Amino acid sequence: MDRQNVAYDLSMYETLLEPKAEKKQAPQQSKVVKIKNKNAFKNVVNILSIAVIVSLIIGVIWTNAEITKATNSIAVAQNAITEAESEKAYMEFTLESRMSLAEIEDYAVGVLGMVKMDSSQVEYIEIENENKVEWGEGGLGNKIEEAVQPVLSYFQP
Repeated sequence: MDRQNVAYDLSMYETLLEPKAEKKQAPQQSKVVKIKNKNAFKNVVNILSIAVIVSLIIGVIWTNAEITKATNSIAVAQNAITEAESEKAYMEFTLESRMSLAEIEDYAVGVLGMVKMDSSQVEYIEIENENKVEWGEGGLGNKIEEAVQPVLSYFQP
């Protein structure tokens, strides 16, 4: 009968069950450590992600500040150019107003020794055709025609 009761006697397995129970508890503790490690890794990844995002935002803000500075310096330079162009136009006008035709004529006669032409020295020509000027016989017109004729005959087929 001892054997029949032995089948239901679990006391003999107590020594075997206790180490198993300890083994079961050990993996649970390692799972807890693994879960803590995973949470710590996730926290590190989150912190790094936040740091990258913050640095990108700071970079964008800094770039916009530099663009604003450059735009302001360009505007200042354009204003300086506009002022310089205005001053140049004023100085050119002042220079032109100082030199009238009478002053230029006095300078040409007095300093350069030029002589004003008489009305008899002025010769006017009347052009009937737009692109044709005829000169009198002899003189410069015939000489130019004689000089140009061989060149023109070379180009004619």
